[in-house]
Amino acid sequence: MMARINTLLRGIRRNLNRSHWLTRLFRLPVSEGPSSRPGVVLIQVDGLSEPQLRQALKKGEMPFLRRLLKREQYRLHAQYSGLPAATPAAQAELFYGVKTAVPAFSFRDRESRRIIRMYEPDAASRVESRLRQSGNAALLAGGSAYADNFTGGAAEAHFCPASLGWGPALRTANPLALLVFLISNSYSFLRIGVLLGLELLLALVDFMRGISHGHDFIKELKFIPARVAISILLRELCVIGGKIDINRGLPIIHINFLGYDEQAHRRGPDSLFAHWTLKGIDDAIARLWRATRHAPRRRYQVWVYSDHGQHAALPYKYLQEGGIETAVAEVFSRLQSVSTRSRATSPNGIQTQRVRLLGGHRFQRLFALAGLAAEPEAEETVQVAALGPVGQVYAPDKLDIDQRRQVARDLARRHQVPVTLIAEDSQRIHAWTATAEFTLPGQAAELFGADHPFLGELEQDLISLCRHPDAGDVILLGWHQGATPITFATEGGSHAGATPDETHGFSLLPRDAQLPARSRDYLRLNDLREAVLQRLGQT
Repeated sequence: MMARINTLLRGIRRNLNRSHWLTRLFRLPVSEGPSSRPGVVLIQVDGLSEPQLRQALKKGEMPFLRRLLKREQYRLHAQYSGLPAATPAAQAELFYGVKTAVPAFSFRDRESRRIIRMYEPDAASRVESRLRQSGNAALLAGGSAYADNFTGGAAEAHFCPASLGWGPALRTANPLALLVFLISNSYSFLRIGVLLGLELLLALVDFMRGISHGHDFIKELKFIPARVAISILLRELCVIGGKIDINRGLPIIHINFLGYDEQAHRRGPDSLFAHWTLKGIDDAIARLWRATRHAPRRRYQVWVYSDHGQHAALPYKYLQEGGIETAVAEVFSRLQSVSTRSRATSPNGIQTQRVRLLGGHRFQRLFALAGLAAEPEAEETVQVAALGPVGQVYAPDKLDIDQRRQVARDLARRHQVPVTLIAEDSQRIHAWTATAEFTLPGQAAELFGADHPFLGELEQDLISLCRHPDAGDVILLGWHQGATPITFATEGGSHAGATPDETHGFSLLPRDAQLPARSRDYLRLNDLREAVLQRLGQT
């Protein structure tokens, strides 16, 4: 009798669920089968390190995640990001099982011979096409992806570089369906409006603080709408889409919340404004978790993780007038028969650029995005790709080993680049700081500190990065043991490099999540990948 009543109540709840009606209205396919089938809602909190998460939990900034730990039997795991400690490399390892898939966030592509940045649609698509050739299963096959660098093989991708804006179902919907969508989500859009207003006020306060600290007026002004769009609008649209997909029973749903990472790039990872966004992210996770409790087609678990952390960093332009391109040009001017001119990528970093994920020409005009055009080919000049604490230097002509050593040594000793590296042969990587030389493998402890939590794998990943087919003749790194972390972009917080904070992510998983056997006391993203596949029965 009670079973019949419960079945009746579930049917009534499903028929009253707006996600259920939107699924039918937009004629979205559903995953039919027993409701006992497993599913995963995988949520990425972009750029949040485990130390910053613990600080947020202690201060009560993420009460729902604290509830998961205290009441829902979740466990918090330290997680190594891999190198570079950036979203493209992290998602390549998670989605396709490929480590060190890119040598940096910006680099010269070996096929097109131009400098690319991984927020560009063509760049993301080109790299992902290579990842598919690895032969490994795409983690998000049959599922959906929101605000990710790669689609991960998802059947439906939204707000990703390769699929800007909503997926085709909403873009091609008839006006009546869109009207019903707006009406049925009126509370959500009212919520967005209120939060946008509040966030705008905070952004204006932040704007005035930035100006008072001598920051560039135009850049501060442009940051206001971008901050509001990424921290609020994009987050809320992802939640709405995610709840619809939960109702449809997609096997895996991956959602990336970008707000904290965006704010941390601007003001620093421990800034009040960065931590303010964690409150909204925590609430968004709670709403998705509640939606899974009443999912009609699958037995979902919500897994939360971060791809990497961030570290407060000093922009290199404050150490070298003219920035890294000037330093590189001066070093190459001392080499005979090599062009002394240099080109560099925009030093502004990725701040504000991800707002273009919302799609549409109107959005691009509204936010007046700069730096989106492809870099023209300029192989007759020295090229520098440096968006963050990892940089690549490409010579116009082939350099012999002595010339590469001279460039690397001069950049470290005369121009205050913390670490420079070259791949000397198939076995060794040579590194320079202002006062010493190192060889890898073998001297990672002297370079990065014996107490680095991920030292062994960090060394191997750095070697792989330097040997990557798209790596430069000389690789630049913004930190070594005892040095102040620096970034080659104009930003307050950075990631991609080797500091403990940048490489220290986390996974927050149900206690019964089946993790692969390992000898270390932390996870890396490939372990998380195997656990997800195990949960979905795809191992």
